[in-house]
Amino acid sequence: MSVRTHDRHKLHVIEALRRAKFKYPGRQKIYVSRKWGFTKFDREEYEELMASGRIFPDGVSVQYRPEHGPLHVWKKVQLELAGLA
Repeated sequence: MSVRTHDRHKLHVIEALRRAKFKYPGRQKIYVSRKWGFTKFDREEYEELMASGRIFPDGVSVQYRPEHGPLHVWKKVQLELAGLA
């Protein structure tokens, strides 16, 4: 079972999951992830990338913007440097 919530509701969610685990047979663990939401980025890394504009929200996840631009822009610059454009 996965739950996403704001940090301010963390204690309430943990308590709700603690109570809910008695309703399911077997051993149930409560684990607080280091990741931001359902993304592949850790919390610290997410905040750094968001502040620098390297990622942007896309629904429940994020899209990553690489450091380098599109290939067609690079080709255009290379042609200009070579004096062919």
